[in-house]
Amino acid sequence: MMIRRGDVADVRSRLPTLIRSSRWRVPPEILSRIHACGNQIVWAGAAVSAILFLYAVVYAFPNARHAALQQEREVVEQENHTFCEKHGMPFGTREHTVCAEDLMDIRANERQRTLNELGIF
Repeated sequence: MMIRRGDVADVRSRLPTLIRSSRWRVPPEILSRIHACGNQIVWAGAAVSAILFLYAVVYAFPNARHAALQQEREVVEQENHTFCEKHGMPFGTREHTVCAEDLMDIRANERQRTLNELGIF
């Protein structure tokens, strides 16, 4: 079924009659106000959504990523510390520092091999 231009005009001309003949007899002014209020609520919701999206993109996501990277660094440092002490190198000694640096090199090499295997870099 196709709607023609005349059909819309016909419905618009009969609209006051349709509203008056409804069961609840709602005045057209009130329906107009409800429509306007609903329209304002939708636009306000769109504005709030846009603001929240911008907040997430500009502030929340980068900070969450930074916090996750910082937490990963702390975990790696703790693992290095534990590993080197386990093998007889007390914290604060030159041997412990060299051990931790070697472990970081091993991790970096492994990460690079994984990226190469995946074809990312």
